[in-house]
Amino acid sequence: MKHQTTQLVALLLATLVGWLSSAEAKPIPSSAVACSLVGRAHLNLKPDSTGQAQDFGYFTGITGIAGSLFNGAPSESTAFFTYRTDVLSITPVRSNGDIALVLGSAGTFDIYYNSSPSGDWSNPDRFSSGQLVARFARPEFLVLQILQSDWTNPPPFESITDVAATLALAKSQSFTFKGHKYDFRAIVPGGITVNEFASNTGVPGITGFPIAQALAGHCVAVASKDEDQDKQ
Repeated sequence: MKHQTTQLVALLLATLVGWLSSAEAKPIPSSAVACSLVGRAHLNLKPDSTGQAQDFGYFTGITGIAGSLFNGAPSESTAFFTYRTDVLSITPVRSNGDIALVLGSAGTFDIYYNSSPSGDWSNPDRFSSGQLVARFARPEFLVLQILQSDWTNPPPFESITDVAATLALAKSQSFTFKGHKYDFRAIVPGGITVNEFASNTGVPGITGFPIAQALAGHCVAVASKDEDQDKQ
């Protein structure tokens, strides 16, 4: 009887700990920083400056997820959480003074959790391996860049590129990280606004995307419907 009671107490404690772990992630307040990221944008441009692009990289921090996000010294090869966009189309817009403008197409932004990270800038598939834990829907967005004479010339370029887009959370899947259960639906239910800054000094490209730019940025949480209702 005593043994059964001990087992029952242990089971109740395990259930309570599991519940607390899954419930600990709270929604990030709107306009608060939700993540920081490092990545690379890859371009395949035609003579008329239209073409395709893809962005992938890793997260250095995600608000609400406890502990280091790296399996060792921080780098793309040790990051547990990575992201990758779909292949999007890019279309130039008539420049405004010395600001070059480009439209990026709507699409997706996916976040992955990989318990055995092995990121490699030369292999984009390494950034979309593991468990797909969140998919965000990306609207059409605007890219701003100091004007250069020819987008199709190989790097190095001049200046900095700025990209910002608000992404709506389309779907998420719960995952366990370091013994705690998380879900992006609980962390950023309203979505995120991503702001990236890219250097136009080129880095090595990949097959099909010969031009690449190193980038870094952050994202902020977007107000959810519940937050909007609370403010009314």
